Amino acid sequence: MAGEFHWYGLDIQFAANGDDASASGILEINQRIVRELMTAPGDYVWEPDYGAGLGRYVGQALSRPKFAELKALITSIVTKQPDVQRQPAPQVTFQSDATGLLSTQIIYVYAPTRQPVTIVAPPISTTT
Repeated sequence: MAGEFHWYGLDIQFAANGDDASASGILEINQRIVRELMTAPGDYVWEPDYGAGLGRYVGQALSRPKFAELKALITSIVTKQPDVQRQPAPQVTFQSDATGLLSTQIIYVYAPTRQPVTIVAPPISTTT
């Protein structure tokens, strides 16, 4: 069954016939992962524990323990998806540049096809 096509931060998309557009498979999983990573806990009143709230890290200096915390948080969200293969575990990598922008890359295996999938998150500022 397909879910609604909706990237975090963008408007809901519509199909040519006027119905809500749908997403399934890898596209749906990627949208779910990004949406949960970016949603702050408590933003969904009917599900107060939903969301990783990565936005709270914007502007923070990230120490080695903070990177480990971020990696564990991202990995827990990715592995919650039923079609994400648990072995090998998802890989989460970070790259920062001289201006203080941090990029995140997530690689997981889509279980139904055993296809590796990469999500590259847009960079965020880690400097104030």
